Amino acid sequence: MKTTICVSVLLMALCQSLSAVTVTEGDFHFSLESVKALGALMAGEDAPVEQELQLVEAKAAAVCSHPALPQDFRPVCLRTDAGASLARLALVASEPDACEICESVACTGC
Repeated sequence: MKTTICVSVLLMALCQSLSAVTVTEGDFHFSLESVKALGALMAGEDAPVEQELQLVEAKAAAVCSHPALPQDFRPVCLRTDAGASLARLALVASEPDACEICESVACTGC
């Protein structure tokens, strides 16, 4: 009985991990949940993510030093084009439903 329960739990966990939506930006892959967290950091309280790209890129550079930034984005922050990469990810985060149904080409695993 214990073996059956353990195998069932492991199979459910495997199915969950296989069905997770992944967002690709260049050579990097992120979970949709991490991208949503990034989008929340970049949107803040007062500004929508759909700002001009230059403003979003500037905000993205500041986000790299934010303590709440998910650790998966630290390697992106080390790149010279971090602002543009994080801005594109924030745009994906602004419409997560499109990613969940794989409408966006950056999203896989839907």
